[in-house]
Amino acid sequence: MVKNLLISICLILISSCSTLAFWSDDDVDNLKPVELKSIQKDFSISVEWKKSLKGESNLSSFKPSYYSGNMLVADPEGNIVSLNPKTGKENWKIGLDRQLSAGIASGFGKLIVSDVNGFVIAINSDTQEIIWEKNVGGEVLSRAKVTASLIIVKNSVGELIALNSNSGEQKWIYRSQLPALTIRGTGEPILEDGIVYASFDNGRLGAFQLETGLFLWDQPISFVEGSSELENLIDADSAPVITKQLLFAANYQGNLTAFDISQKRPVWNSKSSSFHSPVVTNNMIMVIQDNGSILSFSLVNLDPAWTSQEYLRRQLSSGVMYKNLMLVGDFEGYVHAINPATGLTQGRKKVSAEPIISIVTFRDLAYVVDQDSNIIAIKL
Repeated sequence: MVKNLLISICLILISSCSTLAFWSDDDVDNLKPVELKSIQKDFSISVEWKKSLKGESNLSSFKPSYYSGNMLVADPEGNIVSLNPKTGKENWKIGLDRQLSAGIASGFGKLIVSDVNGFVIAINSDTQEIIWEKNVGGEVLSRAKVTASLIIVKNSVGELIALNSNSGEQKWIYRSQLPALTIRGTGEPILEDGIVYASFDNGRLGAFQLETGLFLWDQPISFVEGSSELENLIDADSAPVITKQLLFAANYQGNLTAFDISQKRPVWNSKSSSFHSPVVTNNMIMVIQDNGSILSFSLVNLDPAWTSQEYLRRQLSSGVMYKNLMLVGDFEGYVHAINPATGLTQGRKKVSAEPIISIVTFRDLAYVVDQDSNIIAIKL
């Protein structure tokens, strides 16, 4: 990923320049992850079960899906596993003998995965046999959206594509303008009232009629403001969220922006830089920034609430609400439970030796996915 490449370049430059005395010890210290501070643990986190799959990935799209009460997981090595979400017991497992580029989506009797060669693959959820596969001209780096009639995917060359659910035939396509420099990864589209909303690498949000692909409107999440391609890198690599008739989207080196769906335009924004979807709960919205700080705003008036710099440079994962707390993971394998009203951490546990990439919830448990495709079921 570009962000990892940038970090590596910075560290190389720091190492080189320090030998010439261009950098002080304070400069180097300011680039280190913040050390964890002790907290008052009002909530305990327990590990219920663990399951190890194969392959390494930094993409948050390799997260579980759920179908007919079971958990479905795909790993980068092409393994697809059905698990009992409560116990972690394996129901069945198949191997596709190919490298996958994104995690699994499910619905209407089908499981959908994508491989590194640009093929979208539909699998019968009962027989685990491949129904069809279709090349869409670029890697699909986020999970598909599944409806009764269509499979909606976004590929790495900036295209939003609808495929016939039964045959894989292309029904419609939208091509966005791809900037010269992008971050590896794309945000999932979302579906609401027959409309597909998707964010793109050029920092814009678009709305499309689900069945026909008719372009309805698009607006910028943020505008480019720099003088170089790197400064103008404003990818939107996360799914937007809808709450209280507003759609919120965030992008890298840009904004957290609220769009009024009925007015089809942005009505509010705040400076932000994030690879993750905003997290919404009750009357709050929170955004986990790329530097590890967390911003929060009131959904009543969109005024700033609290800001946390407790996890600066700790490479935070995506966040999720679970039992009225926001769960987020870090590069050392810790899960932190944060009170959304105050920003205070009220629970913490190290659940993995690897960086945590994403956390999802299902029924009474939360599920942590780390960089090495381990799944850890946890409970508060």
